[in-house]
Amino acid sequence: MKPHPALLAALALPALWLAAGIFTNERALSAAPEWRIPITGYDPRDPLRGRFISFSYDWTISGDPALCQDPAQCRLCLETTPAGISATITAVPTDCPHPVDPKLSAIDIRQGFGPAAETRFNSRIFVSETSAPALETQLRQGPMTVVAALAPDGRLINRRLEPAG
Repeated sequence: MKPHPALLAALALPALWLAAGIFTNERALSAAPEWRIPITGYDPRDPLRGRFISFSYDWTISGDPALCQDPAQCRLCLETTPAGISATITAVPTDCPHPVDPKLSAIDIRQGFGPAAETRFNSRIFVSETSAPALETQLRQGPMTVVAALAPDGRLINRRLEPAG
């Protein structure tokens, strides 16, 4: 029995579509600018055995945090300042050279309470079992920085942790 060309095309088309999507995404990420952002909030006493490390971005925040009550309507405009990384909270749409979409980036936004209420932007990064011991030593030695790629669509993708400085 001879396979029908339409059947072969129907079976191959989803795989080709998936491969094209992966290629496009990888090409965009390889050209994405990298940001080195200080982090805080992880517990260096926690033994690492290959899991996610949760942390908060330690950047200077300006703008109205109330805009982020609906993450779909909130953007963070990143910029490098002499004091470090600054994130300005803006509404959608924004005219910003380096916009971060908290929803696409899976950033958890925590509103603070009280007079010194500070909005925290939390994220996480996966640590494999093989790299966990070395990273655990680094976490205990001092402050850390996350190296993240900022994709053209506004996704901030955490790539790795490294010592600050």
